[in-house]
Amino acid sequence: MKRFILALTLLTPLAFACAQTSPQTPPTVAPVSQSVTIAPTSPTVYGPSSVYISFIINVHDWIHVDESAGILIKLVDLFERYNMRGDFYFTAEVTRRLAEEHPDVIERFKNSDMTISYHIRPPHPLYSGFDSLLQNLNDDELYQALLDYETHALNLETGDLDRSQPGGYAYVAQVFGRNPVVAAAPSNDQRIKDTAQRVYASLGAQMTILYHEKGTKIEQPYEYVNGMLVRPSDFSVTRATSIDGTDNFWWNFMSKPNADEYNPTEMLQSQLAEWETHNYGRAPFITSLIHENNYYRSGAEAWSSIYFTMEKGQKADPLAPPYDLNAPDPSKLRPPEEQQAVFAAYEELAAYAAAHLTVVTSEDIVEMAK
Repeated sequence: MKRFILALTLLTPLAFACAQTSPQTPPTVAPVSQSVTIAPTSPTVYGPSSVYISFIINVHDWIHVDESAGILIKLVDLFERYNMRGDFYFTAEVTRRLAEEHPDVIERFKNSDMTISYHIRPPHPLYSGFDSLLQNLNDDELYQALLDYETHALNLETGDLDRSQPGGYAYVAQVFGRNPVVAAAPSNDQRIKDTAQRVYASLGAQMTILYHEKGTKIEQPYEYVNGMLVRPSDFSVTRATSIDGTDNFWWNFMSKPNADEYNPTEMLQSQLAEWETHNYGRAPFITSLIHENNYYRSGAEAWSSIYFTMEKGQKADPLAPPYDLNAPDPSKLRPPEEQQAVFAAYEELAAYAAAHLTVVTSEDIVEMAK
């Protein structure tokens, strides 16, 4: 397999460790809507001789919870084998299914040093296309509505609240015994996004997401908005556009004849070499992003057809409630050899990062930014 010659041999990763944190008292956050930036601190500890990479796994497959449980255990084992930490973003819905049907998975995480974060999926009203009930609320009503959705369960068939059960961010924190570090507010409505960020900060979240794969300012990698640190990412090891000009996720090519062209370790090396040519004067923040279902299924997410019309196997327009929870599953199980190829490529990437880079999670970055 081809390898790119890098100046990485001159970049000696610094030893980095961060103690497991316990849930803290939710902070009082002022309603600040504008972004605030600060310069990197403690250069003698986190200097330009390190390259930072985060392994982020979005966990959301509540349809195939048995398969989700299996890969989650395998991933924790992988990270521990290489003495590194992963950042797992759980939805409340998959957390509930795991707690009910695979409590061993919950215990595995509670007893591990993995970082827990949080995200949402339809029909949560923060997801674009599902926010009509929030649009006409005044500021106080909007804050309370979002707080309710982050403390009570979400009815997957109607999109309404189920006040008889805990749910949202608070439920994930309760199940795992610690506050999720990141809580994304993906709404395209800025007023709703600002309000959601303040709600999450009040519940104990410390980081939010403004962009997924790249967007960090070269001169100001640490940026705050509404009391939360913005997750930094200068580039990602997720998709390749240089092959044929289209967005191609690397995991969809690992069993194909041209798998080497999409190998994630070589993608990382190539982008690092390009970063070095620019001499930006600081270490890059790299995001390795994947969803747990990407290891074992292909195509659209299993829940896509419940909440969206489908066109050529992909999500199109949001549907209106009530939602058909028995809608046909548009995803397909990957053959065993394909699953093995995806995991092997991911392990190669993890092993390379453990040996040559500084692996961090959102929890670590929060401490670095202080």
